[in-house]
Amino acid sequence: STYKLYYFNGGGRAEVSRLIFAAAGQKYEDIRYERNEWSSHKSEMPLGQMPVLEVDGTKLPQSLSIARFLAKQFQLAARWEPDETKREELTKKFLAEELPKHLQNLEIL
Repeated sequence: STYKLYYFNGGGRAEVSRLIFAAAGQKYEDIRYERNEWSSHKSEMPLGQMPVLEVDGTKLPQSLSIARFLAKQFQLAARWEPDETKREELTKKFLAEELPKHLQNLEIL
């Protein structure tokens, strides 16, 4: 499969997917747009949002859905239901509490 990850030039909501690619040792094309370029590409994206993962020509939206898909693709997902539930809790907590703190640090730069 060929993978393309579309997002803005920076961290944010695509960072978890980038980390999954790195953990899996999987090659992918990291397509980053500057904010001023976004309006000309918005109509190309499902839901008019990013991040978007393109897999063999099919575009998948939503950061959490992308991360789940990649984790399953690369056998990094939990295999036992209680593990899956715990992963869900940790992912939601990370996205709600931890990621905003780190993104705030980037805004200072």
